[in-house]
Amino acid sequence: MKLFPLSVRMSQLAPVLLVLLSAALAIGAYLQALNYPFLIDDPIYISDNHKLAMLAPAELWRLFSEPYNSAHEFLPLRDFSYWLDMRLFGQNPSAFRLHNMLLYLLCLPLVYAVTSGLWKYFRTTDAASAPLAAAAVTALFALHPALVESVIWISGRKYVLPDLFSMLAFWLAINTKREHGLSPLYASATLLALAAVMFSKSSYVAVAPVIALLWVFFWRDLPEQNRRRLQLLWPLAILLLAAILMRLFIVHNNGYDGIPFYFGSEAISRSLGILGWLARLAISPENRHFFYPLFEDAHLTAMTILGGVVLISAVAGMVMLVRRRSLEWFALLVFLLLCLPYMQLMPHKLPSLVSDRYLALAVWPAMLLLVALTWRLQPVPRAVLLLALALPLSFQTVERVRDWRSFDALVEPDLQAQPGYYMPALYKVVMVQLPQGLYREASATASSITVPEFRDIALKLVDADYAVRMGAVAAGNPQETMNLLTELSRELRQPPLAASWNSPMNLFWGKALDVLAMDWDILAGHFPDNAVVRYNAALYRLSAYRYENTVAHLRFVTESGQLPEAARGTAFKYLGVAMLNDGKIAEAETPLLAALEQSPPDFRAYCVLAKVYRQTGRFEAAARAEVECHNHASSEKNGNERTAP
Repeated sequence: MKLFPLSVRMSQLAPVLLVLLSAALAIGAYLQALNYPFLIDDPIYISDNHKLAMLAPAELWRLFSEPYNSAHEFLPLRDFSYWLDMRLFGQNPSAFRLHNMLLYLLCLPLVYAVTSGLWKYFRTTDAASAPLAAAAVTALFALHPALVESVIWISGRKYVLPDLFSMLAFWLAINTKREHGLSPLYASATLLALAAVMFSKSSYVAVAPVIALLWVFFWRDLPEQNRRRLQLLWPLAILLLAAILMRLFIVHNNGYDGIPFYFGSEAISRSLGILGWLARLAISPENRHFFYPLFEDAHLTAMTILGGVVLISAVAGMVMLVRRRSLEWFALLVFLLLCLPYMQLMPHKLPSLVSDRYLALAVWPAMLLLVALTWRLQPVPRAVLLLALALPLSFQTVERVRDWRSFDALVEPDLQAQPGYYMPALYKVVMVQLPQGLYREASATASSITVPEFRDIALKLVDADYAVRMGAVAAGNPQETMNLLTELSRELRQPPLAASWNSPMNLFWGKALDVLAMDWDILAGHFPDNAVVRYNAALYRLSAYRYENTVAHLRFVTESGQLPEAARGTAFKYLGVAMLNDGKIAEAETPLLAALEQSPPDFRAYCVLAKVYRQTGRFEAAARAEVECHNHASSEKNGNERTAP
């Protein structure tokens, strides 16, 4: 008789102990990274982000009015958390990383509570299993290696922070259910939580339809006499709020580096392939990487088919859910919804079309689906199966954390696992080997790329960097190096056709343009008094839409008096263009007017002046400038026609 209460207490403690043990194992793995440095994008948001560091407490409201980083990402709550760390701990990466770990830990009790609530709702006849099932889901979530990237990479806070608010929103949404309808208090709190989610990461907009779907289910469960259509305004409200906030982010994220839409079959295989890869990484304990090839992968067809299966199954699940409750179908549908923002439906440049961080929240419904399926087995085989999954996941978490000790260590496993793939090779050349002057090693890495066109570009980047840093200085004459850079810039002006649907390929070209822009700046630094070098550096930057440093180069050129008189009008015009694109709109008027006063004048300055006047609210002056722009363009065209053979 005395053992019975003890067994009951043990059964009650078992779920808690399981969650605590898994959290302790994961944190033990994460603590390896405590003293790792800032990596990759971290300087953009933190160590080099002087705009955020100088923000006064009384002006924190500005975070909600404009982006506070050079990447032009409008994520107010994420940036506020960085600002708080800066104020409390300065530029200590350990503090920022500990903050990420704390956010991750706070997610776990919410994952447990949300899973338990859903289990009791969808499996009312097995509600007694909810604590243990929720603990199993939480443990698998805690140990999953897909979370390493979000927790250890400080820039990954834009995933782990909205994870926390998303789980809070789900918990509030579940507690909205009442016998006579939806609780206005909890529903209102859910809307606030969703706003916090999206102010942390706009791609988490998929949280809104999940909650709306739940609320519709709750409404359908009410007795007919209690069903008031007015309560359906809550699902509509959360969808409307998500749409409004999404519009706000589209307006503020003016640094969006999208690529044109492509409507060929490759766009379909791209989206389905991404979904297939995400499903694979969610349930597979395989080695993790920073770069995952999609179109270049030998298993593209298999991943596309898998993505199609997931999509069709989730749509079928939606139909099935209309007929009867099913936790499995619901989990599959939620997984699809949370993956949708990362399926390149709106294409943009990324170094990898698939990343672990895209699963930061989607891992939860994936683990929920696995646990729900295994719960059909007897306790012993179920426990063995879940343990067989948890152990390799834990091992991969421990191993993956070690890869983040440096960028070289992060990329090296990718080079070994994907020999010949151009993205890890380019990143190693550009971010590791060239900055250290390892030209022989950089040439070897570039030579390993299997695509001939990309291999040639990478090798030429190595040669150009060597010529800039070594050759031009040794010769004391920049002319030969300028010719080399100019020739390479011509090759980079037209990316390959496949770049229109292959975002990493498009980004490869963009990275090459960035390296060339940096080389021009270095060359100008070696010959700071040479107006021709600085003029060519500025022209390249303008042609590649890289405006940083362009204004400084052109100011020197126009003030130096070294340029031939015939080129001065064009130089002043380009200075106005650079100022306009660099945000110095009011200042751009002066050099543009100067371009019209030179002999000969550059009348194309009228076209740029029209934009300046329009953006500064001088619409009559803008109209006059547009007329002059049109007249001189017509005259130039007629002159060309008269002189044509």
